[in-house]
Amino acid sequence: MAEETVFDFIVVGGGTAERGPDEISHEYVVNPQAAPLLAHTDLVVNYKTTPQSQLDNRPVTNFAGRLLSGSSAANYGAWIRAPAADYDLWAEQVGHSRWTYQELLPYLRRTEYHFDPQGDKEQHGFEGPIHTTSGRAYPLRDTVHDAFVQLGFEENADLNAGQPYGFAPWVENWHDGARQHSAKVFDLSGINVFTNATVAKIMTDAAYTAWGVQLVDGRILEAKHEVVISCGAHKTPQLLMLSGIGPKEELASHKIPQLVDSPAVGRNHFDHLSLHQAWKLRFPERGLAMGSPAFNNPEYAKGFPVEWIGTYPVPEHTLKAAMEEDAISMDTTAISKSLPVMVLDRAHVGLLVAYAPLNLGGAYEIPLDGSHISTGALLYLPTSRGRVTLASSDPADEPVVNPRYYSTSTDKAMLRSAVRVVAQLMQTSAAEQMVESETPPKGLPVLGPDSSDEDIDGRIRGYSETWHHSAGTAAMGRDIQTSVVDAELRVHGVKKLRVADASVFPRPISATPQATIYAIAEVAAELIAQSR
Repeated sequence: MAEETVFDFIVVGGGTAERGPDEISHEYVVNPQAAPLLAHTDLVVNYKTTPQSQLDNRPVTNFAGRLLSGSSAANYGAWIRAPAADYDLWAEQVGHSRWTYQELLPYLRRTEYHFDPQGDKEQHGFEGPIHTTSGRAYPLRDTVHDAFVQLGFEENADLNAGQPYGFAPWVENWHDGARQHSAKVFDLSGINVFTNATVAKIMTDAAYTAWGVQLVDGRILEAKHEVVISCGAHKTPQLLMLSGIGPKEELASHKIPQLVDSPAVGRNHFDHLSLHQAWKLRFPERGLAMGSPAFNNPEYAKGFPVEWIGTYPVPEHTLKAAMEEDAISMDTTAISKSLPVMVLDRAHVGLLVAYAPLNLGGAYEIPLDGSHISTGALLYLPTSRGRVTLASSDPADEPVVNPRYYSTSTDKAMLRSAVRVVAQLMQTSAAEQMVESETPPKGLPVLGPDSSDEDIDGRIRGYSETWHHSAGTAAMGRDIQTSVVDAELRVHGVKKLRVADASVFPRPISATPQATIYAIAEVAAELIAQSR
């Protein structure tokens, strides 16, 4: 029987992003404790960045899932919505209210099966396919809770109700110890799935209408209605450019025929940079962290070893000088035409404590033997912007990723502030009962609240890592000069072509991106259905 080649719609991408094989039941995919091991398999691709000038010229690891389900099959499962203010700014920037928090809320609820049956019915979904979970009660739960309280953080019972300020219980989408990834939770019956099928380019006609895709093996698949690109923040701009949609100078340099001069393709790249630090436990024999034989409650293996996450608005006086140096508007009541990090109700950084030495970066290695925990200072709202460009016109070559991490004074001020708050957290009386001290990389000083900018910057330059949240490279907006898609996710200049993944984020959000990406997918499905 001849292979079917004509379909109603074609979605390029295997889940929340990417492509690859069907490994829905792979041990490392299903098991939360094995998730870090995915980095050592072919199921994850490393879009290693160019050497980053502000990070000691280090290339930085950028992981993404390369399998059916995309990165939803390879991430650590965090399920965190952004503050309402983030979505409202998004909506104002792109010129449509559907992206405000209130109008996006039904789509955020639609995928969710909230873990607490007594939860707020207006904020949460209780019939969606993706189960969330929270509150495993690790041995240090009360200690970390008390440390946040002693530092002055207000406890927030619900991280995902539009106001995630203070500190709140960590929420993730593991269900009874198993990953809830897209190919597992959504019904794919009636869907033709092509695995290990790389798209070379989008096919268009003389009227600038997308009508199908060409695979690298030469096969052509036709779409009766629309083509939707969902390849993630690295591959989506690459595919657009390989299809002749992108900055004219970039296409010309690779001798790719120009279809649409879309200068914003590949620009506006942003990501969540972080600094993690290791802390030596006072009583490791009590089984307080991963790696200890006494850390053996079966419940501990059912998710990521984190219980609380804090969000922190960096004080205006800390940011003011840096923002002026970067020439960023200090308008705190309206969106500036540049970068509105100072709009009211922003959560600039995130803070967490993990019961394992995780994401330490560089050659900073601590044995997983139960002797250490770690903290993370996470830059939620970076002002640095990078680019994704082409290495060649060959679809088999990975794109060139240059995030320009830590390249603004404002980013430096925010992440330094977060590192100092982490130090204060670990100096509370509650935390001092838990840890002896930081264990810094060899030859470097312990970081404290009074550490110099130079010492903190030195640590960040050598040991910061990303949370692998690349976004923004096919940004949503009002015009083709500054954005790639419109408020209905339609690619500027090409009919019947949309993008639905993290690349359409117009600005960073103070959250992990997974829950928002699913909401974008729900909006896209509804928009497509309405357009028929």
